[in-house]
Amino acid sequence: MIPRRIVVFGSSTVYGTADTEKGGFVNRLRLWHESVDARNRVYNLGIWGEGTESLIERIAGEARARRPHLILVYPGFNDCRRVGSREAPNASTIGEFGELMRRLIGEAKGVADTVVMTGYPFDESRTCPYPGSEVFYCLSDARAYTERLVAVTTENGVGVLDFFGAFGRENMTGLLAEDGLHGNAECHKRLFERTRDFLRERYGEANS
Repeated sequence: MIPRRIVVFGSSTVYGTADTEKGGFVNRLRLWHESVDARNRVYNLGIWGEGTESLIERIAGEARARRPHLILVYPGFNDCRRVGSREAPNASTIGEFGELMRRLIGEAKGVADTVVMTGYPFDESRTCPYPGSEVFYCLSDARAYTERLVAVTTENGVGVLDFFGAFGRENMTGLLAEDGLHGNAECHKRLFERTRDFLRERYGEANS
């Protein structure tokens, strides 16, 4: 049975950025999960621009307050962003990111069953730099950090929902918003569907 109370941590994609139809894949998950049973809950705890270190600071307290049966963690790509140029250092080195994720997973597992999600591919031609900023999101960084994320997650015995691998086989042109980084409504719809199907496969059909 899919856990009744689900908490989702992350940054702008979790928040629902660029889904002008239903407010993001987490809200779509909420609408579906809570329609199955009035006792079900999905809590969106996404904060725009948040990195893994900040997630660690709030995950245990904010999760415990909601008494979840499952925690979904979507770190995104804020740890690998570069400020100023493509050659600038990443916000966190890949080694630092790996250690931060180990800590984050430990905090989350101390509260409830945990699943980690990866980000999806984006259009580097529009994210280097990101519109209206001096922030650079490079696809090669995203790929390397995703590989490290999957490795750390697997090492720590936590489930992983790999959007990067799944969407890497698709043409993202019609799935991205104007900024080239965030998914549009159709992308969020597919993120929700993959999340729903993953939960069904992992836990069985929704409670009824």
